[in-house]
Amino acid sequence: MTRTHRNPRQTRRTGPRATPVRAACSTGEAPCYARLSLLAVALVLAPPAHALQAAPVGREADGATTLAYNFDSRLLLGTPLGVANIERFNRTHAADPGRYQVDLYVNDRFVSRRDITFRNADDGELYPCLSDALLTSAGVLLRDVADARMPHAAPGQDAPDDTRLLPEPTPDHADTPPADAPPAFCGPLTKRVPDARTTFDLSRLRLDISVPQLEMKVAPRGAVDPASLDAGETAAYVNYDASYYTSSAYGVRANSVYTGLNAGVNVDLWRVRQQSSFTYNGGTGNSISRWNNIRTYAERPLIGLRSQLTVGQSFTSGSLFSTVGYTGVRLESDDRMLPDSMRGYAPVINGVAQTNARVVVNQNGHVIYQTTVAPGPFRIADLNPTSYQGDLDVEVHEANGQVSRFTVPFSAVPNSMRPGVSHYSVTLGQVRQIEGSHAKFADLTYQRGLTNSLTANGAVRVSPDYQSALAGAVLGTWIGAFGWNTTWSHARNAQGGWLNGWMSSVTYSHTFTPTQTTFSLAGYRYSTKGYREFIDALSAREAYRRGETWASSTYQQRDQFTLNVNQDFGKYGALSLSATTSSYYESRPHDTQVQLSYNNHYRSISYNLSFVRQKTATAVAPDSGPMQNLLPGYGRAGADMRTSNVLMLTLSIPLGSGPRTASLSGSVSHGNDQGTSYQASLSGIADRAQTLSYGLSLSGETRNGARTYSGNLQKNLSMITAGASYSNGDHFWQAGATARGAIVAHRGGVTLGPYLGDTFGIVEAKGARGATVRSGMGARVDRFGYAIVPSLTPYRYTDVALDTQGIDRDTELTGNQVRVAPYAGSAVLLKFATLTGHAVLIQGARADGERLPLGADVLDDKGASIGVVGQGGLAYARVPSAHGTVKVRWGKRREDQCAMRYDLPAPSAAKAPIMRIRAQCLPLALK
Repeated sequence: MTRTHRNPRQTRRTGPRATPVRAACSTGEAPCYARLSLLAVALVLAPPAHALQAAPVGREADGATTLAYNFDSRLLLGTPLGVANIERFNRTHAADPGRYQVDLYVNDRFVSRRDITFRNADDGELYPCLSDALLTSAGVLLRDVADARMPHAAPGQDAPDDTRLLPEPTPDHADTPPADAPPAFCGPLTKRVPDARTTFDLSRLRLDISVPQLEMKVAPRGAVDPASLDAGETAAYVNYDASYYTSSAYGVRANSVYTGLNAGVNVDLWRVRQQSSFTYNGGTGNSISRWNNIRTYAERPLIGLRSQLTVGQSFTSGSLFSTVGYTGVRLESDDRMLPDSMRGYAPVINGVAQTNARVVVNQNGHVIYQTTVAPGPFRIADLNPTSYQGDLDVEVHEANGQVSRFTVPFSAVPNSMRPGVSHYSVTLGQVRQIEGSHAKFADLTYQRGLTNSLTANGAVRVSPDYQSALAGAVLGTWIGAFGWNTTWSHARNAQGGWLNGWMSSVTYSHTFTPTQTTFSLAGYRYSTKGYREFIDALSAREAYRRGETWASSTYQQRDQFTLNVNQDFGKYGALSLSATTSSYYESRPHDTQVQLSYNNHYRSISYNLSFVRQKTATAVAPDSGPMQNLLPGYGRAGADMRTSNVLMLTLSIPLGSGPRTASLSGSVSHGNDQGTSYQASLSGIADRAQTLSYGLSLSGETRNGARTYSGNLQKNLSMITAGASYSNGDHFWQAGATARGAIVAHRGGVTLGPYLGDTFGIVEAKGARGATVRSGMGARVDRFGYAIVPSLTPYRYTDVALDTQGIDRDTELTGNQVRVAPYAGSAVLLKFATLTGHAVLIQGARADGERLPLGADVLDDKGASIGVVGQGGLAYARVPSAHGTVKVRWGKRREDQCAMRYDLPAPSAAKAPIMRIRAQCLPLALK
């Protein structure tokens, strides 16, 4: 247990609400606050050495015996302070009953910041009032445990010093509990949870709950309780991305405008989205404008199914079958609802410990996981997904010093899944990406991890003129991971006949640790002559009907080979090879692409040398006709072949260090069909706030001697991101401007802010105009008290903080950080409590001339704590008006209270942020 001191000036109890005094301090997992020490009280009241005694007490924390100080109340004889003023510091926690805003930890893991009520139990100790909802949301298992009739805080029940005791809300920013919520338990937690205990550190406003692992829910690391998810507010928004360019080439002027709009409406858990764009191109004598509706859809998360329902215009996932744009309905697993430790692929580790042991998991010499396990069999199923980079080396460090080791093979391909994890998708719709085709179809896909080494896949696609089925698996072995899929298709051609065919693919991935050679993905795919992809079959029929051609890289493909290899040479750099080659039926020329690159760095200079070779044929494929002399339903590409070879060298040189450091980069390339070209650019940040960026560049070609000079600026403002650019070259110039941002309508009004992600937050901080949203792309609280947090991570706890620098001196945030876990697509309201009023220091004196007692509370006319009395009878408070009365209380008796009338100087006369005045505190009876 940590020996702590309490200074009443450090905190203000909420409702009375707790307000920490902030100062610079180190950061940690939880929000960081600095509080004043009670050392001043100890010094002022310091008795002779024999009066202040420190003795060991029979309590231990982490094996360390703590000391408890006893303050001799006889020192207060002849002073206006009562015995209770000093006796409270002899209690373990030295805190008064009431409601405090605390940082809640469970087993040393930060949970949230919330208001919690504390009450004295029959044993005289102070205990937090913890509701079942709070404990459950923190992962504590609640069982039927007899409670020895400890006090409870029921909704609406009066508490000491006018504090209302209410069940604790589950979300951090929840306001009022349900009327039928069960009462919070205010007593030793061991009466509710076996062997559990609580520790309250008043100096840091930190409440620790220690619970045996057996009494905790078994949940993967990073899991979020569904009850803690926030569905957000009813809101509407529009993202806009607009640009305007004007140019002149050889005396011919041209103008272009583009505006992309991404709009949404949120109602409860439903999200309606619409994407559209407007383009305008104008020149000398003619102009073209077009409005394009890209897609409209609605979606809703289904947390019980770990799925997302989408209705409207969307696209299939493309994980097993090819992607199809459609109008219809889809129900699909949403892997974002899984914690990070369950997403992607990582094997389950099983082992046995002889004692309480520490398990360490290494990959390529790096520790990626460690935990402590009890004696007996253990199972680790929550490894965070890692790159496909080598086997896992597991070490079990026993309590007696013995260490055992074993290896878990680890190789994966994209469809690998963890044991017990599954993914499904059901789609019913009508194809919309092929003009003139309205084919209806249904998709069903399913994937499941069966064991550490085996994943099974299956899928079916059905349409009136097309059917296909897929079966496959992923097998992990000590020599690597192998993936296999086989797909059968049955397609109707343009003449009404049917084509049948098969397509099989094999993929491989493995890292050879001794040489650090990684086959990230090597694959081979073979198709029979009658195999058709769904979109190819529809396109061929539609092209035949219209007598047109279309482009396709998969039509009549015979086979395809893909290779991706990475070789790490350590300090000597890294080499990578990427190659793809495809061949086709009906004499269509094959396609080949090879890219070889080497990258390394010398000190702070990084460089890359790459070579790219491409040999492609234009895939223009008429379906059938007399000019092709082919069987009905077959087509082939034209033989327009192109081969290009490009060699490129790039350099990047930072011109200093620090976040505002400018960077110089350059590249030179040579190709057989483009000659030699070069580019040099300088970019950096121009201001301390890192909101203004700039770039300058020079590019040119040696073949024709052309050069282009360009420059650009971009400024992140609180409500918009604006940019400007200019380019000038031989016989041409171009100037442009861009604007990007969002408009959000919510119950508090209309707020402008940066461009939004799909999930975002609405900050409400009344009176905190000018406060900056940290990591908010420059967003600031506007004059109405609102700001936009442009992006939040769905189904993950996110801490949103405000930087108070620059806010009005008559406003104070009682907490500058809020934690939230939003649903995907939600617009979450983030409330920051504020205190508004004048900050004053009152030199107060009682009617008999004595100074106000140190540590006395300063209350407003509603009984809420607004300040505290410090040394020398100096009271700090934040008063709501220029004239009024405050009450000072240092005991429960009427004679331990008095009232002060204050009158503040005119604002023009008040130069300092904190006004200083004098006042007399009169007994309440004489008021």
